Amino acid sequence: MQRRIWIPVVVLVALVAGAAGAVYARVPQWIVSGHACSDAEAAFAASLGRDPILVQPPQGISPIRQQPHERSFQPCEGNADNRYYGGASLGFDLPKGASPSVAEIEYHYRSLATAHGWQVTRPAPGELTGQKTIDGTAVVFHVLGLTPPGSRKPHETAYWVELRYAGLGSTRYLLTLEDTFR
Repeated sequence: MQRRIWIPVVVLVALVAGAAGAVYARVPQWIVSGHACSDAEAAFAASLGRDPILVQPPQGISPIRQQPHERSFQPCEGNADNRYYGGASLGFDLPKGASPSVAEIEYHYRSLATAHGWQVTRPAPGELTGQKTIDGTAVVFHVLGLTPPGSRKPHETAYWVELRYAGLGSTRYLLTLEDTFR
């Protein structure tokens, strides 16, 4: 007799838990972050998705086939404590041969960034960062994962170009990924 009661209870609990997970998975990001994304912020992030730093890779380099996001730009990527950011990012295949070299890729991005008014630094080998103010908002670009062929691990097949900002109109530069979540 007890067995017949537990089977429907277990099924009911599983259905409720599954429904709760499905609802949470579809909750808009602004509800989770507590920051409603304005049309202006969405438009700003979309404009970053068209920035030359992001869309003009070196000759012979192509974007990876499966990007982590459907679109290159992500407005109002928030977290639960209302510290949010937005930006754009794309992954690109690392060259398999000798051309272009990592040095040539770095030179390409440094030249492109400088020509478009970015202040560029090289914080570590295989990385470039830059910062500038775009329409009153502090924006940072970050090229990371440029590993020379001889020192790559088997899973290192792509490098990333990101543009990030702390919020529309913010003057705080997000210099590292850790700064993004502070």
